[in-house]
Amino acid sequence: VSWARDVYKRQILTHAIDQWGYPIEKAFKIQADLVQEIEHSTQLPDLINTLKGITWFYFKTIQNYRTHNFLLLPDRIMSYINEHVCDNINLDDIAKAVHASKKNLNPAFKEKFGITITQFIRKNKIDRAKEILIVSDAPIPDIAKQLAFSTPSYFIKTFKKVTGLTPKYFRNHFLEDELNQ
Repeated sequence: VSWARDVYKRQILTHAIDQWGYPIEKAFKIQADLVQEIEHSTQLPDLINTLKGITWFYFKTIQNYRTHNFLLLPDRIMSYINEHVCDNINLDDIAKAVHASKKNLNPAFKEKFGITITQFIRKNKIDRAKEILIVSDAPIPDIAKQLAFSTPSYFIKTFKKVTGLTPKYFRNHFLEDELNQ
């Protein structure tokens, strides 16, 4: 009985994927692959975990598909940057990820958000750096590396250009500055 409900759930998920616009051929391929995973689950706890994983997989598949196919180009760019803020992001990677021409990226992004993609990436990296500086004691070179800056000195220079402060000063005076505002 439990097995029948799980198969029914899987069919509902596949139907939902089709309704949300995901190509049915791809949905059937996913379903076939996942059926094999279910068949290899020999114990009930394994089966339950597999089914939970399948549900999560379907959700992420639809989320990614909708992000890359239904959001406007500037929003797809922003979503990609937000997801990859700790990577060394370049326009070629963004163009490939959002399925757009490299030459169309900056004009579309700047028209909607008023800044270039590079400025947005820099701002996001510095915002993430601020979070790390506030909640951790991680050394500045480690933060620079974590956020894919080429060198710690370039990170410090960029941080200061964006915030007007060095990362060390920001870390040491954040609470004091917030309380004085």
